[in-house]
Amino acid sequence: MASIQSSSQAVNEENGQSIEDDNNFVPVRKTYNTLGLSILCIGIASFVIQTELAQFVQTGIKFHKPYFILWVAHSCYMIILPLQFMFRLNPLQYLVEFLDVGVELFGTIKPTYYSVLTRNQAVEEVDHNNYSIDDTSITQILTSRYYRSVIIYILKISLLFACGICISGYIWYIAVNLTTMAKLTAIYNTSCFWAYVFSIILLSESIKVEKIIATFLSITGVVIMTFFGKENNDNGHFNNNTIVIVMGDLLACFGALMYGLYQVLYKKLGSPPTPSFLFANTITGLIGVHTFLFLWIPIPLLHFTGIELFELPDSGTFGFILLIAIAGVFFNASFMLVIALTSPLFAAIGIMLTIPIVAWADLIVINTPITVSTVVGSFCILLAFVLLSWASIRDEIRKLYFS
Repeated sequence: MASIQSSSQAVNEENGQSIEDDNNFVPVRKTYNTLGLSILCIGIASFVIQTELAQFVQTGIKFHKPYFILWVAHSCYMIILPLQFMFRLNPLQYLVEFLDVGVELFGTIKPTYYSVLTRNQAVEEVDHNNYSIDDTSITQILTSRYYRSVIIYILKISLLFACGICISGYIWYIAVNLTTMAKLTAIYNTSCFWAYVFSIILLSESIKVEKIIATFLSITGVVIMTFFGKENNDNGHFNNNTIVIVMGDLLACFGALMYGLYQVLYKKLGSPPTPSFLFANTITGLIGVHTFLFLWIPIPLLHFTGIELFELPDSGTFGFILLIAIAGVFFNASFMLVIALTSPLFAAIGIMLTIPIVAWADLIVINTPITVSTVVGSFCILLAFVLLSWASIRDEIRKLYFS
């Protein structure tokens, strides 16, 4: 009876969903956009701190071990998992809530298989609505037929995300030694272009004039800062060899492409229809677990091939690496939340605001002057972000009144 009653309530809720959605759509989306913008500010600050610390460790302390630094930094994403329990004292409730969001996500990725899964579960097991947390153990939940496919899917995508962010991150750490931080930051943030391209291909993103202009403006700002800011080409910490600089730029371009793809794949495969802080943070924590358990394997391979000889840092250097890791945790967690709340393009262009901030940070840290190209390029990026924000809000309003 309880199951039938809950099903009846679900039908009634579905019948009235359109009315409720019409009344709540604008404030809900406004809340998502406001949260996304607030979290974006945290991500920007974390990115700047991470960038300056990484530059200091590799060029100041001369600890040139990019993959080791990356592995430590990404493994530290694990700390998000126990932090979740600070706000959810009941681990069973935490687990069930997380998996329920995973079920919702799985239903959008594989709707046909999901409907079969639900029917089989209803016949073969006790109805999911009758789960009693007090009478259920973590083992029973994890081995439940209802959650089995969802758990496997979550483990697969978190491993995929761990590999994806590892590739783009490793390229970034390598390029730190080959080009300037201002140039590296500028080129890497062209990931907004690739995020838009892959969004059109994988997310069926509509081609909008405003979004194209915003992407073009942001790229223009990057070009101005990169190729017209010759005075920024030498911070005195890398080889001035032209071939080395070109290699660093090409690596950064490839890393930007991979990062744009990573953002879109996360939106497509790892973002439930209803954005969830719990789910996004847990996925970030699982990325750290996969990194710690599996992505140490390249370390001995890099050592024996001579590409990166393994060497443990001293306590002071390791402390700086941990600071990089903490900043990276805040950046990646906030960035994934922004993607879940908004879109890959909005997140990518928003993060491009780090370019002028890094330029100001370089002014303070290593006395690099602010040039005209920096000012003009920064203005283009800021204008692109404002235009994209306006276009996103307008699209949400159109969905409300014309869908």
